[in-house]
Amino acid sequence: MRFVIVTGMSGAGKSTALKVMEDAGYFCVDNLPVLLIDKFVELITMPNSELSKVAIGIDVRSGNGFNELEKALEEMKEQGCPYEILFLDTNKDILIKRFKETRRNHPLVTDGNVEQAILRERDRLAFLKKSANYI
Repeated sequence: MRFVIVTGMSGAGKSTALKVMEDAGYFCVDNLPVLLIDKFVELITMPNSELSKVAIGIDVRSGNGFNELEKALEEMKEQGCPYEILFLDTNKDILIKRFKETRRNHPLVTDGNVEQAILRERDRLAFLKKSANYI
């Protein structure tokens, strides 16, 4: 089975990437809460599962559960479920422009400052970017 974790900066195109992967035959789940990854892996790796290509979208909207992601990824390795990480990124000016165009709030914005939210997100996602197979 090919298992891809699609993650990266908010506004960088994760949902679009998942749509493309779905068109390529992947079973895709966007915004899967981190706390459900272990159960999801358990279900898709059952002997009667017919899934051969799976992609999940994970981002900082997972809230406090996002802090458990490193642990969840380690458990996947221990369970013999190999995975690849696709990390989507772009520069902050493009991200800011996209949030203005769509009039959506950045998930980490608290004081109206999108640029600060982007910096906080980069810090939170640094370990994933470092571990990514594809950027």
